[in-house]
Amino acid sequence: MTLILAIIPVLLLIILMAFFKMPGDKSSIISLVVTMLIALFGFAFSVDNLFYSFLYGALKAVSPILIIILMAIFSYNVLLKTEKMEIIKQQFASISTDKSIQVLLLTWGFGGLLEAMAGFGTAVAIPAAILISLGFKPIFSATVSLIANSVATAFGAIGTPVLVLAKETNLDVLNLSTNVVLQLSVLMFLIPLVLLFLTDPKLKSLPKNLFLALLVGSVSLASQYLAARYMGAESPAIIG
Repeated sequence: MTLILAIIPVLLLIILMAFFKMPGDKSSIISLVVTMLIALFGFAFSVDNLFYSFLYGALKAVSPILIIILMAIFSYNVLLKTEKMEIIKQQFASISTDKSIQVLLLTWGFGGLLEAMAGFGTAVAIPAAILISLGFKPIFSATVSLIANSVATAFGAIGTPVLVLAKETNLDVLNLSTNVVLQLSVLMFLIPLVLLFLTDPKLKSLPKNLFLALLVGSVSLASQYLAARYMGAESPAIIG
């Protein structure tokens, strides 16, 4: 019953936004009210604890989450205004004419870096926009960007998920970070292979795709493991 009560606010937010197409601000307010009611009557929270929990959550939303999002959008707008985004596009296009490698570089590489530094949608929106400008179809660009973003989110926004988990559970950050990398190890090989297959599904391209997936997965796993083991949660996705 405790688990069910804890899940309700998250499910409610998803249902309101995904199925009822309600704007994020309205969905969040409704979910917040429901969360408060569950806390009061389901978990017997006192009014004081409820108020301080809300205040703590609001402050954590502003710093670092909101600040990171604003700075990411600001940086992107600066790149657009100064037309430096065109240089980034040209650089990615000039590295290889192979569309599979372009997709891998933009979604897994560049997208992973954006997720590691900023997170919160920037790692999907920006690579997808660049892919579209390079001639890829919009649905395909959004799909591969979302799939690629599935792994980097564990250490997104400079390790925020792992750092928060370590703090709330009193677990050692280095040990926790290392275990997270090990849990993601299979996906580090599988996701690049999926991205390559979606870009070039021809059977004759399978050996090349397997080789690239193994290469990218090995580099990602080795670099993220070393970063997590010796540096903590802030840097694995950035270095990887």
